[in-house]
Parts: sequence; structure tokens; C-alpha cells
Amino acid sequence: MGLFHHYRYWFLAVGLAIITPVVPGLALAAGFALIEQSVSSMGTAYANGSSGIDDASTMFFNPAGMTRLEGRNASGGIHVIHSSTDFDGKGFYNPSNPAIALVGLGGVSTGNNGKDDIGLNAAVPHGGYSHQLNDQMWVGLSINAPFGLKTKYDNDWVGRYHAIKSDLKTANINPSFAYAINDTVSIGVGVSAMYADGELTNAVDGGLLGSLLSIGMGGPPIPGWVPGSDTLDSFAKLTGDDWGYGWNTGLVLEPTPDTRVGLHYRSNVKVKLDGKVRITGPVIDFTTDATLDVTLPASASLSALHAFGPKWTVMADMTWMEWDELDELRVKLDTGGRSVTPMNWDNTVRVAVGASYRHNATWMFRSGVAYDETPVPKDSLRTPRVPDADRIWLTLGANYSFSKALTFDVGYAHLFVDDPELLTDNAHDPTTGQTSGFHKVKGDYDAAVDILSAQVNWKF
Repeated sequence: MGLFHHYRYWFLAVGLAIITPVVPGLALAAGFALIEQSVSSMGTAYANGSSGIDDASTMFFNPAGMTRLEGRNASGGIHVIHSSTDFDGKGFYNPSNPAIALVGLGGVSTGNNGKDDIGLNAAVPHGGYSHQLNDQMWVGLSINAPFGLKTKYDNDWVGRYHAIKSDLKTANINPSFAYAINDTVSIGVGVSAMYADGELTNAVDGGLLGSLLSIGMGGPPIPGWVPGSDTLDSFAKLTGDDWGYGWNTGLVLEPTPDTRVGLHYRSNVKVKLDGKVRITGPVIDFTTDATLDVTLPASASLSALHAFGPKWTVMADMTWMEWDELDELRVKLDTGGRSVTPMNWDNTVRVAVGASYRHNATWMFRSGVAYDETPVPKDSLRTPRVPDADRIWLTLGANYSFSKALTFDVGYAHLFVDDPELLTDNAHDPTTGQTSGFHKVKGDYDAAVDILSAQVNWKF
């Protein structure tokens, strides 16, 4: 009975995190990483990440932080994200593609130009449990969603041949171990089992394919088969899932009672999304097996904090992500065909500074600012599936101590997103010798993002 009483808190804490989230494409940290794994740290814009958070959510940012938690601790939280995002632009045929020149389309428009609203609401949950075994050893378990993405456009938008829906969900099960070498040095290590589930959809230009087929057979274009006509469009849907595995390790140094330094590394995770491609419509209708290989990037962070008396603490963090491993999205069909979207992303650095103020035994207040750079090196490599851009975070947070055993955290963040521009080819098939896609899309995004978060912490 006593064992059930202790572990029911853990089930409450991690139960939220089992629901794998999807989030708007412009609401994330760089690329499609999710830094929203702690509400208490969010209040400082995650400036205290690897230097140790005072609850069980510390495990994601640095398992060595568990050595600062006495007894048993559980935390569970959720981040509610609202993204208001508009796209204003046009789609047209790629005049540099020889097949387009053959049909005589040049730079003809592929649909009605105008604004498309892709704003979305989503939720990111997280949970964790830590258990102190003795004066030097701790074990813990966290369940998080380190990566996620959702963008959704109307079926008739001008970039429909590039993307309609992009949906990536992950759930990461991360057991951890921490060891306090002495009062100054602590180390931690963890292993990860990550489940990834993806879905990608886009339109297929049936009118163009029909015209190319007719010309290839030596005849004129088929009457009524108008390229770019949404009535002739087919729709392609790729689905797949897989498990991937990785590890993480961290170090916490406390040279003085008022100063802490943390260092944390999380390995990449490679997943092979095995599934199917289904194309349905008036021109094409078939299903085939397909795979999409994705490398979810490694990261490293360095954090430090210092307390100026019992009231004020200041902190700073720098986090690096190895996005250059994501050089392309390559879909391999069982029929032998391939569809490739070039990415060629760069590694990124996120920098944050923050502060906390202990008002009294009941209330603590937090604030922070962060600069988060995009991995997209230029507009021509930005894809409608991940219309990423640099952003600045401004955050506020508070902690309320209901008792010594039960505390609550709330946080709010507003993201100022550099409005990204888009000028890109769609995916192409290198097996045909093409050097560029059939379609291009050009335009601008206008985005605003707000995040409201809440977390509960138990000590027992």
C-alpha cells in the first residue's frame, strides 16, 4: 500500500507527457526542437537549464541536477501554444525546369494568389520523477516530447504542391542516474528511447502530369487537362513511424554555495519512418511502401547562475544544436523512386539570460530574455513545412509554495519572430536527372506566438 502511495505521484506527473504533441511550425525553438520541458525554467527563458532546476523537470536539461533534490520529487506540466501565422504570396511554374519549358508554361501561376492563415493552437506536456537512493545516488525517469511539428495549409493554397500538412510527433522515455561525487561536483547520465510518428501531405499536379504524358507519347496536350487546376489535383500522403535511441550526460559544479555551473550533452537520435505513400485523385491513384530517414540533432548547453543574497539570483545559458546533420528530407519509395527536399541547415546557438526574485516564503518571481537563431541559412532553403526564422523570447514566471510538499509554477512567453521570406522549389526526383522542381512558391510569413504554461511539483 505504501509503495502504491509513493508511485501514484509519478503516474500523475508523467501521464500528461504520454500524449505526444504537435506544435505550430513557427512556435518552436530553432528548427522543430521543443525546449518547452519545464515551466519553472521557462520563467527565466531557460537561462538556468543545465545549471540545475529546483524540481524534477531538471532531468531533461541535466540529469546531474537531481542531486539537489532531496527524497522523492515529481513534476508535471503543460505548455499551451497559440500561433497566429499568415502567408502572403504566389505559386508559379519553375521556368528553369526543362519539362516546364516543354509544356510551354514558363512562369505561369499555379493558383489564386493571396493570404493563407496557418495559425494553430497546440499543447506540449512533460513529466518527471526523481528518487534519492542515498546521500550520493539518485535515479529518475522523465517523459518528454523533445521534437514536434505541425503546419497545415488549405488544400487549394498556392504552395499546395510543396506542402499541405506536416505533422511530427515524438515521445521520449528517458531514465536517468545521478551521482554526487562530493559537495561540489555531481554527474549524471541517461538513456533515451524515442518514438517518432510522422505524416506529410501535398498536392500532385495531375493536369501537368497528364500534359507531360501526352507530349511524351507524341501527341498534343489533352483538352481540359489544365496544369495547375485544383479539380485535377491528386493528393499524396506519407505516413510512418519508428523508434530511435540515444543518450545524455551532464555535470553540475558548485564552487560556492551561491554559484553553480552546469554542462549537458544530448546525443542525436536517428529514426527511419517506415510507412506508406498513398496518392489519390482523378489522375493518379496508388499506394506503395516508403521510408523517410530523419536525424534528430544532438545538443550541448552551458549554464551558470549566481545568487546575490537571499532575494536575487541571475543566470545565463548558451545551447548549441547540431542541425547540419539534417541536409535533406529523402523519401524512398518501394517502386525505386525518390523525392528529395534539400535542407542544408546550419548549426545554431540559443543564448538566454534571466533572473529570479524571492519575494517571501510563498512567492518567487522570474523573468528572462533569449535569442534563438534559425538553422535555415537562406530564403531559398526555407520550406513551407518548417517556415523557420530567428526569434526573441520574452518570458515571465512565478512559483507559489502551497506547502513544503506542494508548489505550483506558471509562465508566459511571447516570441517576436522575424517574418521569414519564402522562395523555394518543391521536392524533386533525382532519378529523372532533374535539377529543380516543377513548382516554385514565393511570399512572406507574418507570425506572432504566445505560450501560457503551468506546472505542479510534489516532494514526498
